[in-house]
Amino acid sequence: MAAPQQNTVSTAVDADDVNAWIGRFKDTLNKPETITKPTTGPNSWASAFFGCFAPVDTCLITCCCPCITFSKTHHRLRKDPHLEGFSPVNTTCLGFWLSGCICLPWAFQLIQKGEIRERYNIQGDFPIDALKACCCLCCDLIQADKEVAHQIAQGNIPVTQEIKPAEGMNYGAPVSPPAPQ
Repeated sequence: MAAPQQNTVSTAVDADDVNAWIGRFKDTLNKPETITKPTTGPNSWASAFFGCFAPVDTCLITCCCPCITFSKTHHRLRKDPHLEGFSPVNTTCLGFWLSGCICLPWAFQLIQKGEIRERYNIQGDFPIDALKACCCLCCDLIQADKEVAHQIAQGNIPVTQEIKPAEGMNYGAPVSPPAPQ
């Protein structure tokens, strides 16, 4: 007789992601220089700001549902650069969507864009990022997504998450091998 299968229920809202976003917003409010300081690095954006029409699938997805593109970029930056385990409906996507209901999706984008600029040493500053995020959010989201994908293709893979043991894993004391006889 086969062992019964366990049903694993996957939820769209992950408490760790919620806490991470709360922490990022608190850091931004307590230390605004985390996103307002200019980056004077040698690099520029790999794609033009108005290069948002190509690829057309990213353009259409972003115009219809920008939260998916935002969360895809977030997943590449913070979870897996090759989008392993990515689901279009996730905590970041829902948070971005909810922020859009109160006209604040630009706040999420400003935090993420500042992180991208800092991580990849790309020239830019807060006023320009704010203007782009407020006036043409879709182009800004696509530029950020294309930049992170480009950086990963160049081998600049972000490592931001700590590896922690899965729940229920216990590491007992090492067992010594039996004594030779």
